[in-house]
Amino acid sequence: MPAVLIAAPESLSGKTTIAAAIASRLSEGGTTVALARLAGDAHAAADARFFAGLPFNADPRPELEAAAAGQADVTLVEAPAGDARAALGALAGKAVVVAAYSDPLPAGIPSFCAALGDACAGVAVTRVPVRRLEATRDAVGAIGARLLGLIPEDRTLAAPTLGAVAEALEADSSSLNSASETVIDRPIISSISADPAQGYFARYSPNAVIVRGDKPDQQLGALNAGAPCLIVTGGLPVLSYVEERAAGEGIPVLRTPYDTVAAVERLEALYGATPFCGRAKVERIAGLAGELDISALA
Repeated sequence: MPAVLIAAPESLSGKTTIAAAIASRLSEGGTTVALARLAGDAHAAADARFFAGLPFNADPRPELEAAAAGQADVTLVEAPAGDARAALGALAGKAVVVAAYSDPLPAGIPSFCAALGDACAGVAVTRVPVRRLEATRDAVGAIGARLLGLIPEDRTLAAPTLGAVAEALEADSSSLNSASETVIDRPIISSISADPAQGYFARYSPNAVIVRGDKPDQQLGALNAGAPCLIVTGGLPVLSYVEERAAGEGIPVLRTPYDTVAAVERLEALYGATPFCGRAKVERIAGLAGELDISALA
């Protein structure tokens, strides 16, 4: 069974994103795929759980030994960031090098690819601004590497899940239930005026409304407009009739001790800096992976 190592010199370059993209492409072509995650960094356990739940993972056992013993045509193995030569030597397969977009490209990419030798199948670059796609394509060619594909910058892929939002805001997550993997790519900050803002919320169709704890009229306005989540700032208790209304409709209410400005600053830091997970991201990367060159991997 061929093995393909997904490697990168730096953490959060998009290795899990590329692994999911390649697995999606291979499975669309009729190739069965197993995915595994090597231990060694803070994201390993979460990534392994994520891989186990992917619909196109032919062998959801997260351990590499189990996946390697299965019947999949190809095994994709994500390595921790950093020197991947030992992992590649154990697999005796090909390697895909992942880099997050920067201008110029990360300085360590040429030497990282060179260290992998002939086993390096090529480079995939993530989070590329649309206006920089052609320039990035040329930049990869200029370092002498084979370009496997570019993943454009995308709001869904960059956004955190509601579970990550709750953790960052130290919010009460008891009402999350199955919504923890909802991708929050359209948050909106409520008005500070007395206007309940129902029309404002309806116009922008946010998937989370950030609203002060002392504004129950705006909290209700958001619920009336169909907001699927409330992030209530300031540490104040949510009034019972708002809680009951939200609970009756299954809408999560995250109550954070941070005021609105501090909450937004914490949320801002999550975008583009959280691990790849969630059904919406899987569906999105499947749509963006069409140009990946997988000919050397199948």
